[in-house]
Formats: sequence, C-alpha cells, structure tokens
Amino acid sequence: MSRFFSFIEKLIIVFAYIAGVSILAMIGLTVIDVVLRIFNVGITGAYDMVRALGVIAVACALPYVTAVKGHIAIEYFYHKCNKVGRILLDTFFRVSSVVIFGILSFETFKYGLTLLKTGEVFATIGLPVFWIPFVISLNSFLMILVFAYHLIHPGKEYIKP
Repeated sequence: MSRFFSFIEKLIIVFAYIAGVSILAMIGLTVIDVVLRIFNVGITGAYDMVRALGVIAVACALPYVTAVKGHIAIEYFYHKCNKVGRILLDTFFRVSSVVIFGILSFETFKYGLTLLKTGEVFATIGLPVFWIPFVISLNSFLMILVFAYHLIHPGKEYIKP
C-alpha cells in the first residue's frame, strides 16, 4: 500500500507543477494579449486559452492542496466539539467529500466522452475540448485517494509542504 500512495504522491506533485505552469501561462498570455492590443493586434482565442488554463490550474492544484491539508477547516464547528466530536466531524466531511468527488469524477468523465464523440472544439481556435473534463475527472479521482489516505491516517498530511 505504501508504494501505491508513494506513486500517487509523485503524480499529485506533477499535477501541482502543471497547475503552476498553467498559472504562469495565463499571466503571460494575458500580458502579451494586452500589450498587443495597444497596437490593435490581439491573440486570437486568448480568452478561450485562459479559460482552459484556469480550469487546469484549479483542477490540478486541488489534490496537492488537500494532500498538504492546505484548506481552511471549518473552525467554528471544530471549536464547538470535543476530541471525539472533531474526529467524527472530520470523518463525516471526508466521507461526504469522497462521495461528492466520486460523482464529480464519474460525471465529468462521461461528459468528456460526450465531447469527444461530438467533436466539440473551441470556437475561436478549433482546439478540441474533450480533454478538459478528463483532467477534472482524473484530479477528482486523485482527491478521492487523498481523502482515503486521510481517513486511514487521521491527523496526518499526505504530503509535507
């Protein structure tokens, strides 16, 4: 089991780097587009590319942020509970998150297949869009694995920041 979680950890880190590169690409693309518009020239499809990069950045960053326990906990509820209550509340949130991300992973995968079959593309640049739901689906599945790790190892972060 340790090898499996070690592989998933490496995969999560790779996706975190992809998220970072996506953010840098969004910044660069936006800056270049704005500068070019001063000269009445723009980048065709810049809006669509920035949207796609934004989705990639968010989807790829979520597993890493969850693995390092970087999310803000619902402190109000935690402070109102004793130790047993906190454990039960944490378990409830993690199990419900597994269910939610399981549904998200499944449905976005199905949607990606639909987009692949219909040949949907970005209107301005003609780039296929089926891969975007697949990225979301894969990272949602990684989120499930992170929540499973946290359920097995309570109080411990999956990855050290």
